[in-house]
Amino acid sequence: MKSNILVKSSKTLITVILALFLIVLSIYAAEGDKPMSAEEMRKAAAAKAAALAKPPPGGKWRATAEEALEALKIKGDVEEGEEIYTVCAACHQPTGWGDPLGVFPQLAGQHTTVLIKQISDIRAGNRDNPTMYPFAMQIEGAQDIADVCSYIQTREMNPNPRIGPGGPSWILSNLRKEVWPISLDKIQQDVGNENFKKLKTIEEKEYKSKQEFLEALNNTIGAGELQKHQEVILKNADWETDLNLGKTLFEKNCVRCHGDHGQGNWKEDPPVVEGQPVQADKGKQEPAYYPVLAGQTYLYLIRQFSWIQIGKRRNANPDMVKQIKEFSFLDMKSVVDYAGRFKMQEGDWQEIGGEDEEGWDLGEDEEDDEDIPAHLRD
Repeated sequence: MKSNILVKSSKTLITVILALFLIVLSIYAAEGDKPMSAEEMRKAAAAKAAALAKPPPGGKWRATAEEALEALKIKGDVEEGEEIYTVCAACHQPTGWGDPLGVFPQLAGQHTTVLIKQISDIRAGNRDNPTMYPFAMQIEGAQDIADVCSYIQTREMNPNPRIGPGGPSWILSNLRKEVWPISLDKIQQDVGNENFKKLKTIEEKEYKSKQEFLEALNNTIGAGELQKHQEVILKNADWETDLNLGKTLFEKNCVRCHGDHGQGNWKEDPPVVEGQPVQADKGKQEPAYYPVLAGQTYLYLIRQFSWIQIGKRRNANPDMVKQIKEFSFLDMKSVVDYAGRFKMQEGDWQEIGGEDEEGWDLGEDEEDDEDIPAHLRD
């Protein structure tokens, strides 16, 4: 009798312990399945991109596509380039100013070297841009690339480009969801379909203060619903920038390549390679590919910065990918808002169309190297 009771008690105890163990296990499992925040998602993606970032063959971030190397050696014809630009004008506008939403960037005033590299990379499959690819493929060879890029650089830049908010900015947006994992669509499941339909009525509308935004939400979905869903709505609508923070980050991280007023750089000294003699011709420079940031559309800068950070922009400078891996969303918004407000200055561009203008001297091609890809030649 006693043995039966002991057996039953033991079984009961084992059942209780097993139940407790399963409860604890389920708690840990639930925490492990807890959705990552937008910031956590970005940091994980940025860390992975930085770990994979490495210099291209040849050891230096530069133009490597065969067409780019040929186009750099050629003097561009601005008049011919104007005719070729009609292929580009449908999206980038006849002015070359792009669109305010930053889907199509401002091309006007961009350095010829940068344009040559980017167009050639898209044509060669080194940069993913399915929208531009069919248009880029209509350009016929290196001479046409040199011509159209020369023309684009000479175009007057937009005197009043779309800049960032320079402070508080609250927007429920779906047009920006590719930039950062926050959007109006993302909150639909949390707020419910009825509230979501109401919130759609203020989609893409910007509010310059948190209080103004909360009042609009209160008028849209009511005080009770706002109280229940305020946290998730605010997380997905915060587009504030801090220009003081942007200035600090720009001066610390960007000036060396993009210049002290976002002018970019089209030329640089040849790199000093460890174990190799320094070139005797100290006056000789080579093409550089650091784009103009000054006057560029704010939302385009955010989009590209975001894609570079997570490795989506495959032809980005690997040093930059590593450098910005720890940037938060606020860091990213703030630094591009600050950089885009600069203005270009006289002397910032390479001279185009002069009688003495020549293409870049990239070294003589050796006959024995004809079958070796250009980026692997010494």
